[in-house]
Amino acid sequence: MSDFLRTVSAFLVRDCMHAVSYRLDFALQLLQVLFYVTGLYFLSTIIGANAKLDPYGGYLPFAAIGLAVGSYFQTGFDSFSKAIQREQMQGTLEALLMSPLRLPSFLVATSAWPFLWKAMTSLVYVVAAVVLYDIEIYGDPVLALGFLLLTTLVFSSLGIVSASFVMVFKRGDPVGMLVGGVSTLLGGVYYPVSAMPTWMQDLAYLLPITHALDAIRGLLLQGMGLADVLPQLWVLLGFAVVLLPMSLVTFQYAVRRALREGSLLHY
Repeated sequence: MSDFLRTVSAFLVRDCMHAVSYRLDFALQLLQVLFYVTGLYFLSTIIGANAKLDPYGGYLPFAAIGLAVGSYFQTGFDSFSKAIQREQMQGTLEALLMSPLRLPSFLVATSAWPFLWKAMTSLVYVVAAVVLYDIEIYGDPVLALGFLLLTTLVFSSLGIVSASFVMVFKRGDPVGMLVGGVSTLLGGVYYPVSAMPTWMQDLAYLLPITHALDAIRGLLLQGMGLADVLPQLWVLLGFAVVLLPMSLVTFQYAVRRALREGSLLHY
C-alpha cells in the first residue's frame, strides 16, 4: 500500500508542478468557471419559473450542479486516454509499462492530477453560484461526496475502456465519442430528463450519469437523505461491480496486444 501511495503521490506532484508552471493558463481555467456560472445565471433569467425546475430551486441551481458533475464526468472519462496519449507522445509509455509499476497503480497515478484539478474546479462552480447568485445548497454534503466518489469509480471504469481503444487504435475511440456524447445529451446535465420524450427518458436511465445527478441534486438541492436515494445507490454500485473488472481486463488485453504488435510507442 505504501508503494502504491508513493507512486500516486510522485505522479501527482509531477503533473501538478507541470500545470502550475503555466500560470496564465492555470488562472484562465479558474476564470473560465466564473464565466460559465455567469452565463448560466443570465440563461436562468430568460428561462424563468418552470414547474419541472421548481423542486431544484430554479434553473441556475439545477444547471450549476449539472455542469459541475458533468465536467467531472468528462474528466473521469477522458483522463486515462489523454494520459496514455501523453506518455506515447513523450516516448515514456513502454518504459512505464515495463517497470515494476502494476497496471492499476499506473492507471490511478497518471490520472490523479486531472481528477484533483477537476474536483477543485467543480467545487468552484458550486461555490461561485452560491456566493455570487445566492442559490441555496442544503442537505448532507458528506453523503453527496460519497455519491461523487462512487460515481468517480463508475466514470473511471468507462474511461479505462476508452483508454484501451486508444492503446490499440491510437485515434478514433468510439467509446469516448458515443458514451460521452450520449451522456451529455440524455443525462440531465443541462435540462431535466423529464423534459425529453418518453423513449429518450428510458434511454437516459440506462446511463450512470443520470442516476448520479438525480442523487446529488436530491441531496444538495432538495434535502433528501440516504433512504431517498437508495435506488440510485444500488444502480451505481451495480455499474461499478460490472464495469471496473471488465475495464481492467480490457486494458490488460489492449496492452498485451500493443506489445505483441510492437505498436506501444506509435501515435
